[in-house]
Amino acid sequence: MTINTGNLSKALPESVRQHNRAILLRLLYPDVSMTRADLARASGLTRVAISDIVAELLGEHLLMEVGYSKSTGPGKRGRLLRINPDGRSILALDLSTPYVFRGAVLNLTGQVVAREEIPLTTDGKVPLDLVGELSDSLMQRAAHPIMGIGVSSPGIVSAEGVVDDATNLGWVQTDLRGYLHEKTGLEVTVNNDANNEVLAERQFGSGQSDLLLVHLGNGVGAGLLVSGELVTGCNRAAGEIGHVVVDPTGPQCRCGKRGCLESLISVPRLTAAMDRDPDNLASILRRAGELLGRVLTMPAGLMDIPRVTVLGDSRVVNRIFLSAMEKTMNDALATDFRRPLVVDRSALGEDAALLGACSTVVADLIEPDGTV
Repeated sequence: MTINTGNLSKALPESVRQHNRAILLRLLYPDVSMTRADLARASGLTRVAISDIVAELLGEHLLMEVGYSKSTGPGKRGRLLRINPDGRSILALDLSTPYVFRGAVLNLTGQVVAREEIPLTTDGKVPLDLVGELSDSLMQRAAHPIMGIGVSSPGIVSAEGVVDDATNLGWVQTDLRGYLHEKTGLEVTVNNDANNEVLAERQFGSGQSDLLLVHLGNGVGAGLLVSGELVTGCNRAAGEIGHVVVDPTGPQCRCGKRGCLESLISVPRLTAAMDRDPDNLASILRRAGELLGRVLTMPAGLMDIPRVTVLGDSRVVNRIFLSAMEKTMNDALATDFRRPLVVDRSALGEDAALLGACSTVVADLIEPDGTV
């Protein structure tokens, strides 16, 4: 897109100005160095327009100058520009772990600069009060202007940030976004934890635009990216696979049904089986990997997904489990035209939900349409 005007901030509508700011920031995010001339070539904007936007972003401390480009001949070397990591602070909350709420202050490029935890106690405090306490504590630790709060929540979360159902927290139609916005005055985004984790994997991990991520914990959940877009479904319940029945004769699940995926391969279920039968660890993990592979084969085949990434306790999500899962899926999907699917373990570890929450806030800056 080419803009044929000089003073963009004055001459163009606000929405177009924000769009073009986002284009420049996206080109530089998270740690790319480019000159103004590089940005003009890459964005299609005029050099005058680039100069205007860059001056604005430098004034807001979102960009910084970091030296000069290498000389390629006669003429003046250009000043290199980068995202200023400390231009803003971002608060991220992970409410998905069983016994504790976790929070962090991150900089613009996703580096954690401070952490806080609040246990889910039985002293009469309801979970929503604890979320408020955690956000208050993080705000006090932020050293730079706070851009917003990103939240990874268990359960089904609406586009408006309402937690429709999170049984373990006792939340039904809980307006988490509204509560935090009213309490802090900050912009707030709330997503399902597995959805945020797959966004984190795209932004800070493997960089894949087509990816199925599965999180094994007390439950089982998944997040799906197709062509870089997060798939949430018409009920915002895409990836809620833990209570899909895979064996009607299987054990009773906490939801009341029998043979749910969670009742068969959740981390507590598998570690308990391993503790009871330590001589057969490999076979327990192999069977679990094969089961998850069979469950995920159809969606992976339908969406032509090249990679499945698994998050979870390393006692369970290890080479034996992943190899069994990968072999099961590739045996079922094998055709002459399909490359073998890769199954791996996420390198993001327990910070995935925090990083994903951070990425949803950063999206307001770096995504031209403001969406993840």
